[in-house]
Amino acid sequence: MRAAWFALPAVGGHQTMTVAPDDDGIGAKAVRGIGWIVLERWASRFIALGVFALLARFIAPGDFGLLALSTVFTAILQVFVDSSFNKVLVQRLTLEPKDASTTFWTSLGISVVIYVALFFSAPLIALLLGEPELGDVLRVQSIAIVLAALSSTPAALLERDFHFKQLSIRKLAGTVAGAGVAVPMAIMGYGVWALVGQALVQSFVGFVTLWAASRWRPKFEFSWTSLRSMASIGFSVLGVELLSATQANIDKLVIGAAINPTALGYYFFAQRILTITSELVTSVVGRVSLTTFSRTQGDVAKTNVVMRSLTFASSAVAIPVFLILGLLAPDFIPYLFGEEWVASIPVFQLLIPSIILVSVTYFDGSVLIAAGRAKSAFGLALAQNIVGVILLFVALPFGIQGVALSRSVRVILLWPLRLVLLAKQASIAIGPYMGQLIRCTIAAVPMVALLLILDLTPWAAVEPRVVGYTVPAAITAFALYLGVLWFVAGREQRTTIIGLVRKLRRRSA
Repeated sequence: MRAAWFALPAVGGHQTMTVAPDDDGIGAKAVRGIGWIVLERWASRFIALGVFALLARFIAPGDFGLLALSTVFTAILQVFVDSSFNKVLVQRLTLEPKDASTTFWTSLGISVVIYVALFFSAPLIALLLGEPELGDVLRVQSIAIVLAALSSTPAALLERDFHFKQLSIRKLAGTVAGAGVAVPMAIMGYGVWALVGQALVQSFVGFVTLWAASRWRPKFEFSWTSLRSMASIGFSVLGVELLSATQANIDKLVIGAAINPTALGYYFFAQRILTITSELVTSVVGRVSLTTFSRTQGDVAKTNVVMRSLTFASSAVAIPVFLILGLLAPDFIPYLFGEEWVASIPVFQLLIPSIILVSVTYFDGSVLIAAGRAKSAFGLALAQNIVGVILLFVALPFGIQGVALSRSVRVILLWPLRLVLLAKQASIAIGPYMGQLIRCTIAAVPMVALLLILDLTPWAAVEPRVVGYTVPAAITAFALYLGVLWFVAGREQRTTIIGLVRKLRRRSA
């Protein structure tokens, strides 16, 4: 039965909610979920990329750096709100009546404490980092943490039941509203405040849209028993997410503190483009990954099939897209964003290996958590932080390019550990798993060779270069990649692709 637009099974009544693993139901829901996520992610990310390109022409690198420095604190602390118990709501097969309300009030209480602490400590943080304006920016931007708390539990319940249509519309509405505020503010010269306004409006509109789309409302009830029952997994998930957020942001903190906000702005700019593109690649299937893996608990064969399919999907897109972007960055960055961002090109290119492997290994944490191995995921995240921090400080004397290189080296060094954990803790067959990546890599070799050869031909000298050469060359190379990939993909993945296309066609019919 197709769910109503605002429908959500009630949580918090007098009955225990049980989700029985249903192969066909899970597959159909996952496909429908992916369809809506494609709409949301691609639409919202393309809008975000377009808005980012426009803002980059009106906002100075130093202002981007100031926002990035503030985001370090809000992003890490927001993990306490978004993760832990809300992730358990998605992961569990069975929810007790008071689980959802307990999670909601816990998240909201934590967010208020965090906001108050940030509000009063913001001037001290600004003083320590030598950026006076950072205090006010941090005080205003941290309001988003409370808005995230109000949204996290309803969002988790919608995700649990594959109600991605509501989540997609929420994200898209927030993106459009944020853009509508940021662009005029940037044009009027508000600088960093245009970026802060964008973030706050996006969070607020997303919160309002989400509550309009969900029938669930928190009850004035709280259960310590419920909280304790979720704590064993919840704290492990929190640890994983907290370490991941720290690892994702510590580079920006160090650059902002040790160099200056302008250098951080160039670094953040390159990283932001790659992040938006990565979300286009991985988040489409990534958002349904934890939910899907959670429904295949105990079925090793099915988990392996899902893991291979998701890895193939992300690899098949991430590898060619990021290789093309890396090779053609000297053309498209100044063309789309302006000549003042040329200093970001080397950073962008040095981050390419990191973003490819992050995209390929995107589902490792989900499969470990879904298998009840959250402690293993925590150990992996801890290793990433330790190695990452060591490499970061070794590379810091070489500036932002050295920091970018250290990020790629970290991911490469820790990849073998990921494979060991997947094999031992989640029973993933590494040979077939690696086969998905190898096939996509093989298909990318002639694509890269073609681009390198074309750059030596008279065609590359045509003006305007981006329109006359860069875009057509990228399309030609990607078409070659797709042709080669079809032959090397293997029967299993060709069958999966054909089946997915057919299901999506029936869905849209």
